[in-house]
Amino acid sequence: MLDPVKLRVLRSVVETGSIRASAEALGYTPSAVSQHLTSLRRETGLELVERSGRGIVVTAHARILAAEAGPALDALGVLERTVKDLRSGRTGTLRLGYATSIAATWIPELARDVRRAYPDLGLELSLRDCSCEDLAEAGMDIVVGEGTGPVESVDWEIHEILEEGYVALVSADHPLAARPTVQLKELAEESWVTDDPIDSFWFDRIGAACRAAGFSPCVDVNPNDFATVLGFVATGDHVSVQPSVIAQNLRPDIVAIPLTPPAPRRRLRVQMRRTVARNPAAQYIVQRIHAVAAKRAAEIPGVTHLVEKETRTRAQVRSTSPEPAQI
Repeated sequence: MLDPVKLRVLRSVVETGSIRASAEALGYTPSAVSQHLTSLRRETGLELVERSGRGIVVTAHARILAAEAGPALDALGVLERTVKDLRSGRTGTLRLGYATSIAATWIPELARDVRRAYPDLGLELSLRDCSCEDLAEAGMDIVVGEGTGPVESVDWEIHEILEEGYVALVSADHPLAARPTVQLKELAEESWVTDDPIDSFWFDRIGAACRAAGFSPCVDVNPNDFATVLGFVATGDHVSVQPSVIAQNLRPDIVAIPLTPPAPRRRLRVQMRRTVARNPAAQYIVQRIHAVAAKRAAEIPGVTHLVEKETRTRAQVRSTSPEPAQI
């Protein structure tokens, strides 16, 4: 049987492309990393790295082996955490994955509340720039973010949380800054900045709305973080289109203007594995997220808390239905 420690070392080397960087990440010496690779090469009979100048080049065999070892190492990590929880007296661990759009505004307070309410619970947080479905594949117990798949699932209990529109971000001295709303087509001649990958489904939704309005957005800058997006917008030379929930507590030199229909919209959801759906802490997390969504819906134009919407609809049906006949 292959040694998991050596496989972890190999995976780190494949990800970093460097023995020294892997040693620093793992807390090993470069010599120890090299010894693990040499031992794994003997066990497998595969060449894993090749020397290139003062560095190394990871072979195709190493990449395949690291990729195939990934699920087994992740499963072993879950087992190790279970043992740790049992040894420390914890009642269990929940792995919560969340998307970047709610990272700063939702998750810190949520994590604080959960840990206070359930101090014996192990709560692991994972930030991933991906959809709910991608987070689910990463081994999370609960995921919060944008869902792109169906709302019914054999393995997951799905809660639709809110629906929101998009806003245009412009500098405070931009010609559009004083407008209460703006149409998407009014941004056709602007230079855009976005932190969404251009080939992602997030930006494709925005791009499709732009094409329907008769233009393709001119993305001039594509950084990988929202703070840099705001920096470029603040110069007045660029605009950005972002979901309404993201555009909170902005810099004073940036204005968020709601986009008028037709404009893109999106839904956020919570997905909870059915195996943990009866866990009181998991139920508490869903309740707290609903509470945050309700608060955001009250604060931000164009944001709808879906549970509130469904409740109002049922209430309207009851109020308009005839009273039952008296017998």
